Amino acid sequence: MNRTLQPASPVLEGFADSIAVLDERGVILSVNQGWRDFARVNGGSAELADGRGIDYLAAIRQAAASDVLAAAALQGLEEVLTGQQAWFTLEYPCHTPDSERWCECHAAPLAASGCGALVRHRQIRRHERGEAAVGRHHRLQPDLATLLDRLPSMIGYWDCRLRNRFANHAYRDWFGLDPATIPGKHIREVIGEERYRLNLPYIEAVLRGSAQPFERAIPSPDGHSLRHALARYIPDVVNGEVQGFVVEVMDVTSIKVGEQALQRAQEVGRLGSYTIDFGSGQWLGSPMLERILGLGPEHEHTTDAWLQIVHADDRQTVADQFRMAVGEAGVFDCEYRIVRPSDGAIRWLHGLGELESSAAGQPLRMIGTVQDITERKGAERATQALLDENTRLVRRLIALQERERADLARELHDELSQHLTAIRAFAGALQRNESGNPEAIRRHAAAIDDSARAIYKVSHRLMEGLHPSVLDSAGIAEALASLLENWGLQHPEIEWRASLPQDLVCEGKQLTVTLYRIAQECLSNVARHAEARRLRLILGTRQSAHGELLRLVIRDDGVGMDMDAAHAGFGLLGMRERVLARGGTLQVSSRKGGGTRVRVILPNA
Repeated sequence: MNRTLQPASPVLEGFADSIAVLDERGVILSVNQGWRDFARVNGGSAELADGRGIDYLAAIRQAAASDVLAAAALQGLEEVLTGQQAWFTLEYPCHTPDSERWCECHAAPLAASGCGALVRHRQIRRHERGEAAVGRHHRLQPDLATLLDRLPSMIGYWDCRLRNRFANHAYRDWFGLDPATIPGKHIREVIGEERYRLNLPYIEAVLRGSAQPFERAIPSPDGHSLRHALARYIPDVVNGEVQGFVVEVMDVTSIKVGEQALQRAQEVGRLGSYTIDFGSGQWLGSPMLERILGLGPEHEHTTDAWLQIVHADDRQTVADQFRMAVGEAGVFDCEYRIVRPSDGAIRWLHGLGELESSAAGQPLRMIGTVQDITERKGAERATQALLDENTRLVRRLIALQERERADLARELHDELSQHLTAIRAFAGALQRNESGNPEAIRRHAAAIDDSARAIYKVSHRLMEGLHPSVLDSAGIAEALASLLENWGLQHPEIEWRASLPQDLVCEGKQLTVTLYRIAQECLSNVARHAEARRLRLILGTRQSAHGELLRLVIRDDGVGMDMDAAHAGFGLLGMRERVLARGGTLQVSSRKGGGTRVRVILPNA
């Protein structure tokens, strides 16, 4: 339908902007004074200044053949006229030979009639262009705002005056602010004075045209939790000038928590990670690796510098293993020592690494871990020393058993054999006594009786040595008293005293045997090695959280011994094995010329 050409309404005449009213075909129905003035100032014809009847859409269509901005304007106007868009905005240059100018075209349907459109052109100032850019994209794509509002990240636009021009709905979650109230506010009003002060260096840098990524901790609006944010300030640069900047803030709390958990796990396991870049020869390590190696920021992070802190005795082996990993093996697996620069400590490390190569097989980098295994190495050495000691102990025990068997065989041969031989001789004499001489019979019978008594004594002595009968017939106090008395008779030069509670009861025969054998070994050692004049033995009990404990102390004033020297004898080892087997502790203290003290604690169970 054709509309009658008419002058602009008084309302439109009051605007300084150039305004034209179009019918549904894009033909100008009327223009305002701003349109006429713009045409006259810029050398337009009288027909253009009047405007009415000009096919505005056809003129733009002609220009669209060679101008992308005109093509965008044509599409936008057509969509407004056909009702596909509720508005359309486009920023375009309108330079003159004397100056550079920018204008904004805005088109909207005629609300009153529902047909046609109102087109407005206005010149925009430089500081407004950033604002117009945000508004333009928002209007060109009405769904963009909806899309940005659905993102969990904060998205905003701030102009050069640090005034907000757009804020998505995530600002409500992060700062508790209604996004509709944010545009026009200064950035410090939104993020707070403290964060504004911290972020100011990044703001100043982005306004100079440099993108700024950084991390920041942001409390929740209620202050009950803390979010870890990764922020990016992205400059909006038009024709070399910064119009403002876009803010993107992502919540990386879960990543940060994961990093902290990983770092804590590395600390617990004393495990560090690294990446070696073969192109630069540099390596990058985790904070835990820096602590393990004892390196500070002043140390070079190169493979050559790393080899320099490897222990001199291990350096060549480590270098060879590393070259093999890079050359053909592809895997680095090596235990080695370092001399830590920070404190000079020698630490054992276990290094693992896997090679990454290009498609052509060129080594690119190695990624791996380093674990401090110093404590494990110490435990391995202690375990090996214990195994060696146990091996020596077993060998010594076997030798002792053989010696005891040899002693027993000698006793049987020297003592029992001769008496048995004598008995046989006297018995033969009795058989040959054909005369029946009573005196000869009596004499031979007496000799047989003497030999039998001697055999009994030898057997009793041997049995006492194997298992003293007093252990079966008396308590531990009486058994130790008997042991001391017999020992004292054999060594009258040593004065001894004992404290033996008669009411003390050992819970179990094996415990009694253990105490007896330890005391027996100590007395034997004092007699053979101590050159002592006095000896003191104390047996007692005391209560603990785990029940009653037995305490045996044997002390002499002899020459003592060097506790650091290796002791080849079985005595101390045998005592320690007996005590450990009963869940107790053995402490031997001595010094040259200062006597020896043996202290045994055993659970009375």
